Amino acid sequence: MAAAWVLNLDADVELAGQPVTARLLALMAPHVERARVLLGPGDVLLPSADAAGLVGRAWCPTPRALAVMRACGVEPEPHPPLEVLRRVNSRAFCASLGVHFGLFAADLDTAIAAITPNTRLKRNFGMAGRGHRVVDRVDDAVLAYLRAGMREGGVMIEPNVRISAEYARHGFLTPGGALTVGHLVRQRCDAHGQWLSTERVDSGPAIELEPVAEALHRAGYFGPFGVDAFVYDGGVQPRSEINARYSMGYAVGFMRS
Repeated sequence: MAAAWVLNLDADVELAGQPVTARLLALMAPHVERARVLLGPGDVLLPSADAAGLVGRAWCPTPRALAVMRACGVEPEPHPPLEVLRRVNSRAFCASLGVHFGLFAADLDTAIAAITPNTRLKRNFGMAGRGHRVVDRVDDAVLAYLRAGMREGGVMIEPNVRISAEYARHGFLTPGGALTVGHLVRQRCDAHGQWLSTERVDSGPAIELEPVAEALHRAGYFGPFGVDAFVYDGGVQPRSEINARYSMGYAVGFMRS
């Protein structure tokens, strides 16, 4: 069935409890245009389209996305509740499945003790490199960053390694837990972590898609998701991020009919 889409690429900001400002929406606008590749035949993009008789679908079904649909007279397709979306899109959830290097710090003292020269900090919610910071020591600015991060649930702390290649695998999880797995893809991102392109590849690292799917199902999530991974000097990170939503490379790796 054709769908009326809300491409709310700012969803992680909303899940973090931060305001979705007009400035942020303007910054996202060019990326929204590129994300139109997710739309299938007969699909339309809200709010500037006639959506009569269509089902509502979102990049991530946050309250703002659902409000846009309903304001346009569109009923959203079945989706997980907000508390589930917040949990499974947090870095705390990803870390709860095991951390391959670095640590997730949920308290300020642990975070301060873990910072060494050339450390990468990541806020609990973020996308396209947003919320990352590379630091060498704890100063007033870093302390303010950490305190803000603790209010969002914690901070991921990792060595700032040189990444040589980035990969992802996507899937779709039904409410009953059935999993459809997509093709392995390689992703290109700029120096700030913003997505540039995605292509299918025949070989790459083993990505922890099936264990993530099981964890997502236990947490009450269903719908599209992806697991990112990367190769770095010294090894492989087989689960760097979990995106429990659509993503820029989803249409390349996996697209449901």
